Amino acid sequence: MEAPSSFAFGPFAFHALSRRLEKQGELVLLNSRATELLLLLLKRAGELVTKDDLLHAGWGDRVVAENNLTVHMAALRRVLRDGGEADNYIRTEHGRGYRFVMPVAAAQAEGSTVPSGSTAHVGRQPESRGISILIPPVQSLLDDEQSQSLGVEVRRHLMVQLSRVPDAAVIGVGDARYVLRTSIRPVEGGVQVIAMIDDAATGATIWADRFLHRHIGLSPMEGEISGRLARAVIMELVDREAAQGSSEEAAHTAGAQHSALRGWSALNRELWVPQDLAEARQWFDRALLADPSNASALAGSAYTIVAENIRATAQSRDLADRDELRQADELATRAVARAPDWPRAWFCRGYVRECQRRFDAALIAFGRALSLDPCDAEALAYTGHVHFLMGRLEEMRAPIQHAIALSPRDRGVGLWYHFLGQYDFWHGRDELAIPYFMRATDLAPSLVYCATFLAASLALAGRIEEGRRSLDSWCEAMGGYRLTIDSLRARVFSDNPTYLAGHERHYHGLRLIGVAER
Repeated sequence: MEAPSSFAFGPFAFHALSRRLEKQGELVLLNSRATELLLLLLKRAGELVTKDDLLHAGWGDRVVAENNLTVHMAALRRVLRDGGEADNYIRTEHGRGYRFVMPVAAAQAEGSTVPSGSTAHVGRQPESRGISILIPPVQSLLDDEQSQSLGVEVRRHLMVQLSRVPDAAVIGVGDARYVLRTSIRPVEGGVQVIAMIDDAATGATIWADRFLHRHIGLSPMEGEISGRLARAVIMELVDREAAQGSSEEAAHTAGAQHSALRGWSALNRELWVPQDLAEARQWFDRALLADPSNASALAGSAYTIVAENIRATAQSRDLADRDELRQADELATRAVARAPDWPRAWFCRGYVRECQRRFDAALIAFGRALSLDPCDAEALAYTGHVHFLMGRLEEMRAPIQHAIALSPRDRGVGLWYHFLGQYDFWHGRDELAIPYFMRATDLAPSLVYCATFLAASLALAGRIEEGRRSLDSWCEAMGGYRLTIDSLRARVFSDNPTYLAGHERHYHGLRLIGVAER
């Protein structure tokens, strides 16, 4: 029997193919691991799902602490609570696992909602590992000249943006591993977009998405649509290609190209989980041993070093002097030399320099990424964050809002909501900051700052008991995490007075709920 394509429960609908959760037709954001946990629970609704099964669904064969499951299940339950009790949806069976108890209606797909248009070449599949994509003409569901022209431009922009990714082959006709089919329908206020990726060898649809894009103004409408699609498509295909070589034998025989894909796939899972960072670094190291000039591995290695160093700041107050960051800067510099037209290489260079507190240099690198792709959501978000670190609060908000609008289901979007919460928190608007911090905690549940800023803003808004319960629950879920004001002081990333003043306010809120100094 074919697996269900969608599940309906309460006011929610979950689409298995696109991993999209909706509440009464509106997108609900979930981090990638919570999404996989929900899918397994829905497939086995009413049954006891053991902790081991859930850990495998979320983390595969990697060995992780059980508290990781607890944190992500808590985030999932907060999203589903809908004003009622958490156990209305997911019941904990202590010492055993979890059970999805809300009635679920499963449905099969009734066929594609995207007209078939061009036919994929499905004869032979390219033998070499890597991402090869056929992009047939974009279909306009309206027959007017303006809509047809928009479709032509969306396709042209897609081909340009995807062709800049190292080791990706993008073609308009011929044989490819994957086929990206897209349709557009201009509607009042925006453009409705439906996209599907087919496996050319089997004809099976392996991914689908739909969204309404409203013009932001960073680029022509076609540039914004194609930018949003390109980022989602690459992340999906990187994960798929990486999964095809998951055997132990492949780990010993993978070349530079496939090893780099495996590294980026590990980074795609969630921000800054230690096991994922360690796995990513191993794959990038393997890629660079096979090919020291591989631009994808150079950029990925630089990115991973920064992420690992950020997690280690509790042990060192002076990130900028770390030898590894100098190594990361060299790797990123080599990456942009090898792939000067790849926006992500420039982003990684900016990311390193932001961590080195070379803020002007970071803005130059992010600016270069945005000159290549004005809709690079990650470069937009971190441009805003650098302005924040420099004390330029009024310059930080707009690029972060644009990033979220362009890539609302990005794996890093939880941190971007955290940045928006900081904007309001720094202005003393705690009640406005709280919803952003709550969303950040749901989407990036392993990050300490998301939890502490939520607790501090609740306390400063007079909701002291709520703040205390929130932080206590997070620390317990993280396996008895011991939090002190001094440990947080070691996690600052700038010496700008405006930036530091907001952190003092952060510490004051935490003192109100009893967090110790040391």
